[in-house]
Amino acid sequence: MKKPGIIDGIILALVISIGAGAANLVFGAFVGYGTLFQLTLLAATLAYLLYLFKRSPARAGRVVVLAAWGTLSLAGWFFDLPLFEQVLLQAGFIWLTRALYFHGSLFSAALDFGLVSAGLAAGAWAMVNTGSLAAALWSFFLLQSLFSWIPSLARKQDGEACRQQTSRSSFQSAHRVAADAVRKLTQP
Repeated sequence: MKKPGIIDGIILALVISIGAGAANLVFGAFVGYGTLFQLTLLAATLAYLLYLFKRSPARAGRVVVLAAWGTLSLAGWFFDLPLFEQVLLQAGFIWLTRALYFHGSLFSAALDFGLVSAGLAAGAWAMVNTGSLAAALWSFFLLQSLFSWIPSLARKQDGEACRQQTSRSSFQSAHRVAADAVRKLTQP
């Protein structure tokens, strides 16, 4: 899989914001603004999660992550959480997914949390100043495209170094067992 890049993130932010604007134009007269906001938020989060899964080399846990996201989203809808809390829930889930699938250290995940927080601030600023959900989503996801620049700070060992370390520890363990066996045989 190709690692997410900033250009991919910008294109995705553009597609999500255009989709939100189109949904507002088409469904705005039929659906209340709060419901439209919730549905657009869920659709944008789902699109972004699917993008992350497509770009992630890890295969494990995708169904669990999607099931957890769906369960939490439906619970938020069912318990009629305020819009602010639903936005925080969705942003938190985006951060958690990226932390699990793309970051190998706590420091990288903390930097990503700061990026999500800055994106929330930019989205809130755009929403307050323009009143446009599409502008808010554009601002949020545009900043999220920068997550590809967060360094992966996990220490990686190449395969050869890992095999040498394993073979040394295996040899040392076998040597100790053999020495103990010889000692037991030679003692009366």
